[in-house]
Amino acid sequence: MISWIRLAVLSLACLVVACAPYGLARPNEKIVRNVEFATPGGQSLRLDIYLPKSNKPVPVVMWIFGGSWKFGSKGYHVNLRDLTRSGIAVASIDYRLSGTAVYPAQLEDCKSALAWLRAHGAEYGIDPTRIGVSGESAGGHLAALLGTLEGKSKIKAVCALYPPTNLVSLGRKYKNPDRWSDIERLLGGPIETKLALAREASPVNRVSADAPPFLIIHGAQDTLVPIGQSHELDRDLRRVGVESRIIVVPDKGHWFQLDETQLKAVAEFFQRHFATEE
Repeated sequence: MISWIRLAVLSLACLVVACAPYGLARPNEKIVRNVEFATPGGQSLRLDIYLPKSNKPVPVVMWIFGGSWKFGSKGYHVNLRDLTRSGIAVASIDYRLSGTAVYPAQLEDCKSALAWLRAHGAEYGIDPTRIGVSGESAGGHLAALLGTLEGKSKIKAVCALYPPTNLVSLGRKYKNPDRWSDIERLLGGPIETKLALAREASPVNRVSADAPPFLIIHGAQDTLVPIGQSHELDRDLRRVGVESRIIVVPDKGHWFQLDETQLKAVAEFFQRHFATEE
């Protein structure tokens, strides 16, 4: 999807950001690391749980990292890490990368993590009836897809940060006769030969009235995943009566750390929907 030079610069910048704030537990917080939730094909997939200290079960947001579906891990740029300050746990998950397995492996892994949280979250102080999902970039795509497919009976709300939502149009944008794009690596072949799979993997094509509420955050200057991708998802959600809101960040491109105002808006969004009963 992007040039090798841009990818290298982006990867280095994100790794620097990722490594700084997320190591040690903070006051009134507990971290449980490397909990195995699935073993597809013998590969151990694990998650980290960031827990606010509480005398009662807390809601949780499942975080899905970004990285063009081909790099990254559960400890990589956990953008919503600070939700613990608002009494919300964060479960950051791993999933198989496109170099290991093609789609729908990534979605299957996210479904497995969701099922694990529903089945075992209570053992860690999590309320399994109050689960939200979020992710950024490729992780935002998976979060949006998971929300539209699993529905509001399992997921209370979704926050997608600068997500690819239409893999057909985005795949065609980055089509290159000399090498596969990141979307084509995800799908396992050139976009024109994988159109049915690309449509299936596009959140805009999986929207229904059963989808949970969405909050979408996107930088107005994003040239990697154009903001039109988010507007398209927002439009389709609204069309079927699902609550959806976009926060456009005027001065940001792709991949940025949420500031305090944005993080507060995300926390309030999840808290509002965790407080409602379906």
